[in-house]
Amino acid sequence: MKNLSLNKSADESRIVDECAEALNRRGSVLLLPTETVYGFMCRYDDSDARDRILGMKKRSADKPFQMLASSIGQAEKEGLIFDGEAKILAEKFFPGPLTLVVKNSNGGTTGLRIPNHPFMLKLIEEIGSPLAATSANISGEPAALTVEDALKNLESFPDIAVDSGRIEAGAASTVVDASSSPFKILRAGPLGEEEIRKAISVNIR
Repeated sequence: MKNLSLNKSADESRIVDECAEALNRRGSVLLLPTETVYGFMCRYDDSDARDRILGMKKRSADKPFQMLASSIGQAEKEGLIFDGEAKILAEKFFPGPLTLVVKNSNGGTTGLRIPNHPFMLKLIEEIGSPLAATSANISGEPAALTVEDALKNLESFPDIAVDSGRIEAGAASTVVDASSSPFKILRAGPLGEEEIRKAISVNIR
């Protein structure tokens, strides 16, 4: 495992390039920061890497990964559908600490997040593909706010760990199912229900 430090003196462009090169190798898994928690991530279309992440987390294969995209447009190119409340919430709260479950072109649903994290947005744009992401912790344990917490109980490790220090937000994203109306909050988080309801009520008047 290679450790990269994303501190104030770091060459961010070099780290983006190095992570992008790794992600474009099939099976590669990275430990990366967002504004909410650290996550294990790989290219969204890399099934080998997804399997590695499930093994690292000791997680059931029936739990879906988030999609991390750099924009709504990129997510739409991957078949995600934004209409009704989903469109309102995406346009209001992305990028930010929201995972939005929306309909996809396969007839199912996908949980999408656009992180409010400049490094992550640059990386996703660099590889030209969304990432599959899940919180960096053993299944059932608290989400990791430091690289040390993310790595401490693992039996196998990611290819690269990017350390941006302790994440101060301290809470995973709010998860909202907007694939049908009315929306449902599946997991409480930084974005409150009142704020979500206000955004919808303002836009449907």
